[in-house]
Amino acid sequence: MKKISVLVVSAMMFLVVGCSKELKVTIKDNLEVEYGDKLDNSILFDKEQSDEGIAVKEVKNFDAKKTGEQEITVVFGDSDDKTKEETIKVSVKDTKKPVIKLKKEKVEITAGDKFDATSNIESVKDPVDGDLKKSEDKKLTKNGYLITSDVNAKKAGSYTVKVTAYDVNGNKAESSYKVTVKKKQQEQSETQNNNQTSSNNNYSNNQGSYNKPSSGNTASNKKPSSGSSNNNGSSSGQTTPHKHWGPAVEGMYFDSGDELDAWAKKYQYEQWDKGNDIGSAYGVSECSCGKLYINMFY
Repeated sequence: MKKISVLVVSAMMFLVVGCSKELKVTIKDNLEVEYGDKLDNSILFDKEQSDEGIAVKEVKNFDAKKTGEQEITVVFGDSDDKTKEETIKVSVKDTKKPVIKLKKEKVEITAGDKFDATSNIESVKDPVDGDLKKSEDKKLTKNGYLITSDVNAKKAGSYTVKVTAYDVNGNKAESSYKVTVKKKQQEQSETQNNNQTSSNNNYSNNQGSYNKPSSGNTASNKKPSSGSSNNNGSSSGQTTPHKHWGPAVEGMYFDSGDELDAWAKKYQYEQWDKGNDIGSAYGVSECSCGKLYINMFY
């Protein structure tokens, strides 16, 4: 009877030891999680190298919005309710920049108008933390955005507005847009009138001022009689439709007298070098668009 009792007790002890065998869980190395993302439990261990039926039962001490290396506690279990607790290192990284959305790539205003650089900004957001606020701190490197601008709303010209955003972890994003400040209509009219007066004065002084080289073909230097017309039927000096041309320079028109004068001089000498018969002076007309053109050389 004693021998039988010993055998029964030994068998029971063997079963207890066998049932208390520790779960085998193989932890993965170099675990990384994106800032703000929910932890994917499947990345924590290698299923193929762990006991069959292993699953994550509980995760402790994980903070998805804390960058850097963290030590978390993970409880694993199987279908027999056996469990095993492991300490695992996880690195949380923020790789997503803020997003800047502009209403327009280019903005136009008239000189004297009020200009607010923020009015063209639709939103500045971090993918995880949401809206970022505008800051006046020029040394800002985290959690907000700055605007730098060279816009002078009182002076006509082309300017740039730059938006620089930082998230809570220092990720940086930049965007910019152009601002064109146009002259007031009154100023534009005055400028055009002044340019026209200056141009007409230049041409009255310069017509016939270019001396033809002594060698080469001879050209007629006779000025057309009063009332002579250019090719589109307008008399010299009169306003013409936008589509205009002269016998020598079809489709050419100029913003200023200096520009026309420089081109005419170059054109004359080019023609003389080629031996073409062209006069040393020219007639000037003004287009209805405000530009100048040469109606003929004589």
